[in-house]
Amino acid sequence: MNVKQFSDAMGELDSRYVEEAAHYRKRAGRSGWMKWGAVAACLCLMVVGGAMLAQKSGTGAPDPDFVQIPNPVLSVASAEEMEAYLDFDVPVLDKEVGGYFVLVEEGYPTMGQIDYADGSAFRMQYGSGDISGIHGGTFEKSEEIAGVRVEYYSYNEISYAIWEQNGFTFSYEYTDNGSAEVEAIIRQFK
Repeated sequence: MNVKQFSDAMGELDSRYVEEAAHYRKRAGRSGWMKWGAVAACLCLMVVGGAMLAQKSGTGAPDPDFVQIPNPVLSVASAEEMEAYLDFDVPVLDKEVGGYFVLVEEGYPTMGQIDYADGSAFRMQYGSGDISGIHGGTFEKSEEIAGVRVEYYSYNEISYAIWEQNGFTFSYEYTDNGSAEVEAIIRQFK
C-alpha cells in the first residue's frame, strides 16, 4: 500500500469511527484489582511462612516427650522375678549369676536371659529357632542329650549351643565345658 492508497482509504472511513478512536479510553477494571490481589496473596504467604520458620528456629533439639522409647530389656533381681514376668520356669545353673534379664517385645515379656559371672549366658523363650543373637556361626557338632538334639556352633572366640525342648527354644553361650552345662539345663527342664 502506498501513500495515495492509504489516503484514499482514510477518506472512505466513516467520521463516526475516527471520532470514536480519538476519544477511546482503556476501561479501568479487573487488571488493577488482580494486580493488588496478587500482591496481597504474596504478602500473606510470606507472613505464614515466616511464622512457621520462627516456630522451628528454637534450640533445634527435639522434644524428648516425643522421642522416648521404652527399654525392651528389663533387669530383674532373681530367677523367681524373671519367671513371674515370663510365666514359665527357667532352669538355673549352679554357679554365680551376673544378672537376670527379661526381653519385652511389643509390650509382652517373651525371653529370659541369665548372664553368669564366668562370661557364659543362657536364653530361653517359647517357640523354635536360633535365639542366640549370634549370626554367622560355624556348625561344630550335634549330639543327643536325654532325648534332645543339641547343635554346637562357634563364632570367633564364642562357643554356643542351641536346642528345642517341650515347646521352647534355648541358647547357651559357654566358656568351658558346654556339654555338661547344657545337659544340666536339659535335665532341669524335663
